[in-house]
Amino acid sequence: MCIRDSPTYISKDKNYTFSNAIKTKAFWIISIGHAQALLVVSAIGIHQVPYLENSLGFSKNSAAFAVMLLTAINMIGQMSGGMLADKFPKRKLAALTVLGHVLAMITLALATSTFHIVAYAIIQGLSWGARTPILTSMRGDYFGRAAFASIMGTSQSIAMIGMILGSFGAGFVIDHYGWRWIFLARVPLTILALGMSLWFLPTIRKSSEANLDLISGLLIVASIYFLMLFLHQTQATGWLSSSSTIYLTSSLIAFCCLLRRQVTLSTPFIPRGLLRRTTVSLGLICNFLMYLAIFVNWFVLPFFVAEIVGMGPTSIGVFLTIPAMFLLIASPFGGALADQTHPALVSTMGMVIIVVFLVSFQNVDHLSTNFGFAVRMAGLGIGMGIFQSSNLSLIMGNVSTHELGIAGGLSGLSRNLGTVCSVVFLGAIFVTLKTTEQDLGVASSAQISDAVTTYIEAFKFVYGIAAAIGFLGALLNFWLWWNRTYSSY
Repeated sequence: MCIRDSPTYISKDKNYTFSNAIKTKAFWIISIGHAQALLVVSAIGIHQVPYLENSLGFSKNSAAFAVMLLTAINMIGQMSGGMLADKFPKRKLAALTVLGHVLAMITLALATSTFHIVAYAIIQGLSWGARTPILTSMRGDYFGRAAFASIMGTSQSIAMIGMILGSFGAGFVIDHYGWRWIFLARVPLTILALGMSLWFLPTIRKSSEANLDLISGLLIVASIYFLMLFLHQTQATGWLSSSSTIYLTSSLIAFCCLLRRQVTLSTPFIPRGLLRRTTVSLGLICNFLMYLAIFVNWFVLPFFVAEIVGMGPTSIGVFLTIPAMFLLIASPFGGALADQTHPALVSTMGMVIIVVFLVSFQNVDHLSTNFGFAVRMAGLGIGMGIFQSSNLSLIMGNVSTHELGIAGGLSGLSRNLGTVCSVVFLGAIFVTLKTTEQDLGVASSAQISDAVTTYIEAFKFVYGIAAAIGFLGALLNFWLWWNRTYSSY
């Protein structure tokens, strides 16, 4: 039965065509609700560090640790959200994540102490992390997998409008009303999304084999938390310090205990057969590699264009939104192509485009034009859009209905791990190799010239590593297509 004809329940076995899916209210409610959530998240992602520093008086290290904590909790939310989505009604879970966004916004806006910031990081991290796998699996439940890539790609494009508007609107609110209002102004929008989730989304009757194992959940928390502490500590004391070693060892111990428990449990936290499927496991690895390669662009490029090219903050902000704009255009195209051909082939195309434009950064220097950078950013956005929808279709098309949530959670986790590792490892290489800002201020023009040259070489070296990582991901995708391991449930 069509969603629009049934306000309460929908069959989980229905496979919609793209044209039928976009005629349902569920498609637009999920897409617009996702856009509202991204509008909130984008404002937080861009402005939380300046807010903590300028308004609350946090040090740079304390502000960075708050972001690390938020990221760690976000990863935990992705795993727990995916698992809960396979066990409980997704409509109610989606509403809870939106309510979490509301509470987090209010907590951050009214924060006066470290306790409030920690509470905000926990609430926002869990809500943000859980929302992604819930909404992803919700689309699979409502519309089936026959045209999943097309439906997902178009829905994501609509959602990206929220991220773009949030990025631009945040600056306006700050300039006219102050830092706190950037968060309070989003509360009515999230409350609207809460109402849409509760009153308009249909419910699916379904059972699940998901195991709500508390000990496994705590081990995941410990493993990710100590990993974040390790990554944070390396910035202060180095990779081989005693404190860094202790945190890394603790993370590995927790992870090993988690693996051992998953082997011994009759119904493990993550279904045993899920990661044994070549397409699913390699799809997750490709997702990790893509974000590991491309996210260097959001960490390294702002430094380069500011310190070497001389680009101002406004221009940098616009440049960083260009990929999102072109992702919005390319994602539906990639999804439609994946449904018509093979998801692995299309994701290979996306990775190749990303690699080509990462390699193109080898031609930049201090004389490079804004237009040249804009073209490169647009190309990366096109590659991301084509890759994302097809990669998600590749993964979700090889899991059963009761595994949609956990598969979506693993996809989000691989994406976040990629971004974190990109910032930490590739960022560390760049910071180590580049000339410092103090060095650029030396008196001798010859020394300044040498410093700039060293800076540019460091930039190109890091982008070369990123391109190599992306090329490895493209090869894995191509291998999946060549062997035709994709099969839809």
